[in-house]
Amino acid sequence: MRIRVFIPLLLMCISCKDYLDLIPKNEQVVANIDDVRTELLTFWAAHVYANGGNYLAIFPSYGMSMLSLPIYNDVNSQLAMYEDNLNMVHFTDYVSNNDCMNCYWQSVDWKSRTLASTIWQYGYVSIGFMNAILDDLAKVPHSTEEAETIGGEAKVIRAWCIFKLLQFFAPYGNDRLGIPLNLDSENVTPSDRLTQTKVYEVIERELLEVLTYTTPGKEWNFFYSPAFIRSVLAEMYLFRAGSAAAKPTDWEQAERYTAELIASYSPEDTPELLRVTFTGERVAYEVNGSLYALKLATKREFRIGDNYGGIWGLNNYQQPAEELWALYEPEDIRRIAWFGEGDQDGVPVYFIRKPVTSRIGPVYDVSVFYRKADLYLMNVEAKCHLGREKEAAEMLTEFRKARIPGTEQSVKENVLEELRKERRRELCFENGSRWLDMKRWGIRCTRPAYDQATGVVKEYTLEADDYRYALPIPEGIELDYNNIAQNPGWTNFD
Repeated sequence: MRIRVFIPLLLMCISCKDYLDLIPKNEQVVANIDDVRTELLTFWAAHVYANGGNYLAIFPSYGMSMLSLPIYNDVNSQLAMYEDNLNMVHFTDYVSNNDCMNCYWQSVDWKSRTLASTIWQYGYVSIGFMNAILDDLAKVPHSTEEAETIGGEAKVIRAWCIFKLLQFFAPYGNDRLGIPLNLDSENVTPSDRLTQTKVYEVIERELLEVLTYTTPGKEWNFFYSPAFIRSVLAEMYLFRAGSAAAKPTDWEQAERYTAELIASYSPEDTPELLRVTFTGERVAYEVNGSLYALKLATKREFRIGDNYGGIWGLNNYQQPAEELWALYEPEDIRRIAWFGEGDQDGVPVYFIRKPVTSRIGPVYDVSVFYRKADLYLMNVEAKCHLGREKEAAEMLTEFRKARIPGTEQSVKENVLEELRKERRRELCFENGSRWLDMKRWGIRCTRPAYDQATGVVKEYTLEADDYRYALPIPEGIELDYNNIAQNPGWTNFD
């Protein structure tokens, strides 16, 4: 049996749209464990960037598609257009880039083919690549340490990608419509959609297994980190708790794992601490930081997420939605850390400067995959659902006092509603956090935006149980060849 490693390509092609049936290219026989490790490192070669401003001159690919995590700077920018935190009327005043405007027109009514295709493509390409690595690992001699550092990394990447696909593509209230899933690189036959319950079982099983591993991570291990694994489990239990696949113990498990991770955490109380969370000023990447558990510097081709020319451009700042801005108290340190103030015809205008995509010094783009503040608020939410509102109120009060120094305000009632407001203030514009909160809470959103055909402003509405909360499965080969059922409501993209 030939074992494959997929070598970096100098050119890439994304003409193949059948992301569930990946045919390996540039096959090379894997002779030993070092070859398998190299295979895994090719994946990170597509991401990690920390070499003094020099581009990595390789584009690793698999199945004729470039390797990438499904969430990166451009996807984050598109998700910002989906959420209710961005001023969509202001948008056209500051962006002239065609790619940006194409994404804008697709996003005003939450029907972006680009967003759905990108997350779907990179999610399944990553899963397929990790399948191949794990299959190759099983076929060469290796020690327990090697099996845990390589296999653990691959399994966590795969589980995280599966979870992201489930979050974005599965209708929240329909357990039957999960996602297609294949964990065998040798078997690429068409796969039907599994139930969400079955998919969650795979994610949970894989993460809990890796959490039992005792081998310390290496310098090249990013996702193989007990803290990160616990954070994914916590988010998974919290997200599943309100879905059609919910288990009775979900809130308890979410509270347990977040409690372990925030045991020594003190909410940040200065703008400087909030800023450094997202920037690359100190390090190119960190696995365990005091404010976050996974922070990567990544190498990406920018289209709309560039902080020089995209929607976050240094001279093209976007404005927050008025509703979001009104949630912040005047003394809130997040106003200083994440927003700037300008003047237009004598009227104060506030701009988004939260460095969710940053290019600073030797770092090309920084992505923070989870923050302690997020886990803290997840813990508060879980306590609310477990009937521990008093503890939740005390925690939320402590968090608010850190963000608004000198405030005497305390949370005493409507704790869950206050928690939802706090998550919106804290996690705005971060990797689709608000979009996923809107989905699981059933938020009805009405917002003004420009109509492409007429150029006039009109109102667009997303209902609480709207079908668009589940992204459409890409058309063509995915639906026809693999015979996958489309998500309800997606009968017309026009």
